[in-house]
Amino acid sequence: MCNQASHPVDGSAYLNGHTIDRTTRNRRIALKIASHEVITVSIPMDPPLMGRTSSRHTILKMRTDDGIEGIGWAFGEGPMGPALAKALDGMAELLHGENPMLREHIDSLVDAATSGSGPGMSHYVRAVINFAVWDITGKALGQPVWKLLGGAHAESVTTYASGWLWRDYDLDALDETAGKLVDRGFTAMKFRCGAEARMSDEAERARVMRNAVGDDITIMVDINQGWDIPRAMEGARHFEAQNVYWLEDPIDYRDVQGYSQLVNATDISITHGEYNYGYEPFGPIADHRAADIFMIDAHHVGGIDAWKRAADIATSVFRPFVTHLSPEIAVHLAAGINGVKTVEFMPWSFPLWEEPMDINAEGDLIVPQGPGLGVVLNEDVVKTHRIDV
Repeated sequence: MCNQASHPVDGSAYLNGHTIDRTTRNRRIALKIASHEVITVSIPMDPPLMGRTSSRHTILKMRTDDGIEGIGWAFGEGPMGPALAKALDGMAELLHGENPMLREHIDSLVDAATSGSGPGMSHYVRAVINFAVWDITGKALGQPVWKLLGGAHAESVTTYASGWLWRDYDLDALDETAGKLVDRGFTAMKFRCGAEARMSDEAERARVMRNAVGDDITIMVDINQGWDIPRAMEGARHFEAQNVYWLEDPIDYRDVQGYSQLVNATDISITHGEYNYGYEPFGPIADHRAADIFMIDAHHVGGIDAWKRAADIATSVFRPFVTHLSPEIAVHLAAGINGVKTVEFMPWSFPLWEEPMDINAEGDLIVPQGPGLGVVLNEDVVKTHRIDV
């Protein structure tokens, strides 16, 4: 006799093991997108990034007919920032009257409206809208997004410090900052290389990092596509000597064959994927075994649902995967989906929230327990730093 899950007799239903009562179920069916607002803010960047002291963020507020507000956001830097705001405004307008909890339907409407626009801007638009409808869904059901993704119980997830240790840090700044991050409680951190003319100087940066943090702290390095294959091969050997965990984006992201060559010829974990738009480019990476660790950016692939598809591709070839940027989204992915190794602790957007994200005493990222995405806009910050685009 097979065991069958007992079903409620009061008209309630189940969603990933969580009981939904009749009222909530009916509310889910009836929700409609009623209004929206697109806002651009320019907030201080602390610490600065390569001389930049502020960052622009484009925020979408999407409201339902019964007053639930979901939010999505993206970086809106440079000349594409105003275009992103206009595209989001127009797309959100088209979704008025639609049920935000029917995400596949919403995604199909966005896909149809952006057909032919190519990768890039269209994926940012999809992602921001996808974040907002997930936020609405969680709030409507009274559950955090990570539970709706399948997570049962989570208080924290593994993370690493990434908002510091930039390429323009000299050796003294690397040493001092890395030590401070250890004192703050981080057990892993990422530094940058790729700008030095001599490989011996790149190797020295890794040596300084290892000496600053000791043998018990995990360190990773990001090249941001700055090398060719021979230089990446040489650099990998130097980083392996300092027990650097992964080598991120050493060469052009489009060179799948080159990445496959690096994976086969080095011992360090070759990590990349953040520059891919959509989940489809992860297919060739999997086919050619061109990454030891898949790095998936939720904005670039087009949102949470697309991120899951990219993760499925990694899983199909038994490769682990990690998030890129946006820890407010990534924490839900890590808490709700098996296989996420770590979350990037990047504080650029933290000033937007009433309660910024933080780590616990063990150096892990604290998982929000509130409904939806679990973040609340700091309206005073938005009002103070709002700009016209």
